[in-house]
Amino acid sequence: MSAERGRQKPRAEVSGAVLGHIEERGALHGFAVPRRDRLLLMEAALEQGLIVWNKSVGKYELTGFGHKRLEEYRHKIATGV
Repeated sequence: MSAERGRQKPRAEVSGAVLGHIEERGALHGFAVPRRDRLLLMEAALEQGLIVWNKSVGKYELTGFGHKRLEEYRHKIATGV
């Protein structure tokens, strides 16, 4: 096993705020973090099955799992739980 394959890159935490932004805009353009961080967040969301690319409309969309995570986040915000 090579040293490169043996290393794991840190996994970005995809927050509800990130998912909400993607739901509204189809990407993270305008999200208030550096470009490199936006790329890492998009990569993590793809790897975790939270978003998919919709070629016909030319943007990312939340998967069923992504919608579920976003609703859980919104519920936490609304209830404080």
